[in-house]
Amino acid sequence: MPSDRTVALGVVATLVVFGAAVATLDVRADPGPQARPGTVGPATTASRPARQVLLTSARSLDDVGSARLRLDREGPAGRGSAEGTLSWGAADAADLRLTDAAGTGLLRMVEGVCYLGHDGAAGWRRADRAEVESLDPGGTGAGGYAGGWLSALVTNPGARLRLVALTGRLSEVGPTVEGGAVATHYRGSAPVAALFGADQNLTPERRAVVLAYYQEQGVESLDYDIWIGEGDRLLRLRESASGRAGTEVTSTVVSEPGVAFEVREPGPAGPAGPSAAG
Repeated sequence: MPSDRTVALGVVATLVVFGAAVATLDVRADPGPQARPGTVGPATTASRPARQVLLTSARSLDDVGSARLRLDREGPAGRGSAEGTLSWGAADAADLRLTDAAGTGLLRMVEGVCYLGHDGAAGWRRADRAEVESLDPGGTGAGGYAGGWLSALVTNPGARLRLVALTGRLSEVGPTVEGGAVATHYRGSAPVAALFGADQNLTPERRAVVLAYYQEQGVESLDYDIWIGEGDRLLRLRESASGRAGTEVTSTVVSEPGVAFEVREPGPAGPAGPSAAG
């Protein structure tokens, strides 16, 4: 009859062999819940804080310097849309086809000077980029601020993304598909005062005008839905502003980051005139 020592040694040996067998199992064989057929995998392999992802995405847009944009706005004041190319940083330029309260037309920016012309209208209206809101056909509020629609058309979308990341309350909704690409959906909400207070591109006087506009509209905070794709690439940013008159939603779709394009200062005729192509 085997001794107690012999039995103990046998048990230890069995456990060692069993442990070695477990250690050789390939745990990667289990695809996990995100890799099963019919599900959408995350846009990034590593789980990171939403703030970090958004800041990295904003910095990526700073680096590429240009993109193709599609913007849509809908709210109590009606609808507007714009589509085309925009560059920022080393070269401030834009070539956008738009539809707004005044009809269809073109918005161009050459070396920081904006030109707005509508089909059938004679000539172009002109303003420096900092005063582009003065061209808004919907009318301007106090201090020449009209709600930010034209400002959004000539501003790197990464700038607003950075402000949301720095001042917003953020959460991750989860993996999804946006525009045919795998993406991660984030949500954020930022007080108007904090968001524009962090915008270093605004002078104190301009910031006061912007804040007064939102106060007049009864908008205390801005809500955001953000879709980030592979490589921390911004695919779409949607802003919702709820005030006394209702909710205005502006959606910005970003594609072709780094796109190359040329735009020239328009001639004296309007977009429908002989200088429309140049």
